[in-house]
This record gives sequence, C-alpha cells and structure tokens, in this order.
Amino acid sequence: MSKRISGLMVGCSLLFLFFGLAAAAEPELVLMHDKGGAPNYQPVYEAMSDACFEATGVAFKQVPYPTTEIHMAAVRTALPTNKAPELFTWWSTYRMKPLIDAGLLADLTNLWDARKGEYDPGVRGAFEFNGRVYGLPGSMAYWVVWYHKPLFEQYGLSRPNTWDEFIELCDFFKSRDIIPLGTTVQGRWPTFIYTEQFLVGMDPDFYEALMVGKAKYTDETAVKAFEVYKDMLKKGYFSDPGTDIWTDFPRLFGQGKAAMILMGSWYAVTLESAGLKIGEDFDAFLMPSVNPKSGKVVIYEASSPVLVGKKSVGLKDALKVASWWLTPEGQYMFGSLSGGQIPCNTATDISYLPQVKQNIVKTLKTEGYRLVNRYWEATPTDICEEAVDKFAEFILKPDAYMQVLGDLEKIAQDYWREHK
Repeated sequence: MSKRISGLMVGCSLLFLFFGLAAAAEPELVLMHDKGGAPNYQPVYEAMSDACFEATGVAFKQVPYPTTEIHMAAVRTALPTNKAPELFTWWSTYRMKPLIDAGLLADLTNLWDARKGEYDPGVRGAFEFNGRVYGLPGSMAYWVVWYHKPLFEQYGLSRPNTWDEFIELCDFFKSRDIIPLGTTVQGRWPTFIYTEQFLVGMDPDFYEALMVGKAKYTDETAVKAFEVYKDMLKKGYFSDPGTDIWTDFPRLFGQGKAAMILMGSWYAVTLESAGLKIGEDFDAFLMPSVNPKSGKVVIYEASSPVLVGKKSVGLKDALKVASWWLTPEGQYMFGSLSGGQIPCNTATDISYLPQVKQNIVKTLKTEGYRLVNRYWEATPTDICEEAVDKFAEFILKPDAYMQVLGDLEKIAQDYWREHK
C-alpha cells in the first residue's frame, strides 16, 4: 500500500473518529424556549439536561429564542415537519389547544397517570382535553397578595382572614395616603388580575363555567363581581393605572408609599431585584373570597410548561425526559434552579424555597384550598386578547361596567358560536 493511500486512510479514520465523538457528545434532542433574552434561564435548562442525563441517560440541547414572538413562529413552523422539536416551552389550556387540534402534540396521559397521587387534579386539568393530557408544568405560581411587612408591623395590622377585614385594610391605608393596592393597564395582560380574582371570589364554579362558554358575562354573578371592583376603583384603593408594576411599584412599595399588590408568587423576584428582602421587607397572604360561600380558593398558573412534539424524530427519548420532569426529583431540580419557584408535584421536597413560599404551600394544603386556573390560559385566546382591552376600559371608566360586560358577552358569543 502506498504511503499516500495509507495516509489518506488514517486521515479519514481520524475524521470519522472526530465527528463520531462529536456526535456522541452532542445531545440529539432539542428543547426550544423563549428565554434567549433572559441569560439567567439558559444555565437552568443546561443543568436540567445534565440532571436528566444522569437519571435517564437522555440529554437535550436547548435552542433559545430572544423573544416570545420569534419562538412561537419557529415552533409553529417546525412542528408539522420532520424538524419538529422534541421538547418546547409553551402555555397551557387554551393557549395550547390549537396545537392539540392540529395533532401536533404527543399524548402524555400515561405519564400523568403514573403520578396521579402527586398532582392536584386542577393542575392536570390545565393540560387536559377530552380526558387526554398533552403537556407538563415547569413550576407552579399562586396568585397571592404581597404586602409591605414593616408597614403592617408599624401600625399593628394583621393579615386578613375575611373579605371585610381585607376592605378594612384598604380603608386604613387609604386614610393615611398610602396606596392600598398596586395595579396597571400597561402591557394589557395585567388587567385581568383583579377581574379574575373577584369573579373567582364571588363563585369559582361560575368562573370556570364562564371560561368555557357555559355562563355569561352579563349574568348576575359577573355583574356583582364587577360592582365590587367598581366600588374599590371609585374609592381610590388602587395605584394610578399608568403605574409600571415592574419598576414604579417596587420603588413605591420599598418607600412604604404602597402597601399591597396581587401578583403571582414569582413576583417576589421583582421585589428582590428592587433591593427588598422576602420575609423581612415583604410577605404574602391569600386574598379572602368576596363571597364567604365560595370557600377558600386560589388562582394558579402552571409556569414554563413543556410540550412534546408528536412528529419529532426523538419522540421516544423525549417521553423519557417528560416522565423524569414530572417526578419529585425533576420538579425539585427545576424549581430550585429557576430562582426558588414552587414545584407542581406535591411530593417534592420544598426545603429549598424561602420560608414565605413554604408557608403558602403549606397553607394551601392544610386548609384545603381549591385551585383555579388563571384567566390567561383558562379561556380561549381569541376571547382573552379582546377581553384584556375591555378590562382596561373598565379600569379607566368604572361607571361603564355594564357596557363593558355587554361587550365582553358579545365577544364570547361570537367566539363560541363558531367553536361549539
């Protein structure tokens, strides 16, 4: 054999070995997500891949996109093809329903059934249609009232146990020129926060029926909920609707010029970024129901859900990842890595959470709170996108609440007429 041929064979062998090792080292599965603009999230998914590989022998490569819009476009383009992502982040309930209807999501029902005793039925319901489950939660967010702890201590105030006690707090702070509650119309979506809270607090069964077109926005229960909200707006319980809840409110809150805000449990990170310490400068309580007959109810958000592409090449391995993600260990890893987020699996060790969040979880469990899905996911997207602008109209002009409710009902009727 000539030295030239021999050298060529050795070179080819080395190239084959190099690319073979590179391929072996590179995970074949991909996880597409929209956190490319949030650098802190990328190490989270990298660590999740490492932990998953250690537990299952399967790893994944993250493909981050800088904005939600770019991410959504990329996912929707890829899902019907052989380039479908094995895993991708999305949203639950009606935000994912178009993908289910198009047959683009893998059925995860068997994986959920294997963990049936570890998840609240309400959480499963966020991913379930017609008895089949199509996604899994990254973590859980509960909507709580964050309050300025030093203010409460200064005036000897206690966390409210009833709606009347909550209103007394609002009156107290208003009388001292302290903003009782933070709110905004900026960004559009936050306008549903208090709306959903008062609807759920009036009657959670009615709220859930309303979300799926089995009740009307003009029904008496909705009217009563909006009248409660209208009264609070006219009494000046809320911050200026132009307040930026990400920058302005934390500053006002930190200065003791604002007392409370109803937000997801993830809002603690926003307050901490403003230099406030959880448990020392701020704490949380669960808002009492407007109607005592509604019982103890909390609105939840299944945060950072992960869905599985049905047409993906690595579907079999993707299901292994999904199965692990649902375990207490998987939930612990994601929650602890992502800034102390609350796990969805109730069997998960929560010792990594700040004491304030541990107290929230324990209260929900020991006092038997009912979990209700938040408005953004619970009702069809087409309704929601128009409704948040109507909620803003109401916040700016509370006396127009009956007109707003009529407009909301028309939006809902137009949608359900075409989709039932």
